[in-house]
Amino acid sequence: MKAKKLIPILLAAPLVVAVAQSYFSPSQLEAIKTGGKTYAEALLNQRPDQTLCSIHRNRLPADLLPKFLEEQRALIKYPQSGKLMGDWKKGGAIFNNMQKANCFSCHFGSPVHLGGDVGPSLEKYGLKRGQSEAVQRYTYEVIYNAWAYFPCTVMYRFGAQGLLTPEEIADVVAYLLDPESDFNTKPAVGSK
Repeated sequence: MKAKKLIPILLAAPLVVAVAQSYFSPSQLEAIKTGGKTYAEALLNQRPDQTLCSIHRNRLPADLLPKFLEEQRALIKYPQSGKLMGDWKKGGAIFNNMQKANCFSCHFGSPVHLGGDVGPSLEKYGLKRGQSEAVQRYTYEVIYNAWAYFPCTVMYRFGAQGLLTPEEIADVVAYLLDPESDFNTKPAVGSK
């Protein structure tokens, strides 16, 4: 793609372009320009937070972290009931459903499916951490928007991206934390 064809695309998002020019090397900028219209549009049509992650290759500089974390925490919404733990049985159905949350694909600990190892093991999560208000809040917030704690992580931002409702997230929190939950009473598939 010629640079002339890319100019209208770049003018549509001057902030992204300015940020990109300050963080990409000249050879990287050239690769973006020659990557074609679709590539340039994909980069320029990202949300600003995703653009920052892309530009910094998922490793934000320390000076950007406070504002980034504050913005991510501001996205977190809570259940109308105010309860951060819902119905653990519903939470199990969400956690273990490939079409819903699919948590087990990345996290070990499910008593239903062999878990993955992309994320940390959650085996017996509630028994190890307890059910204090602080643990409930942390668990809820990480599921709602993992970037509020782990900037640019690959974990889905279930609430922030509208993949789960606050109530569904509270159900998953209950599944992970409730000492009566199958998650805490049954062995994880593949546990030793």
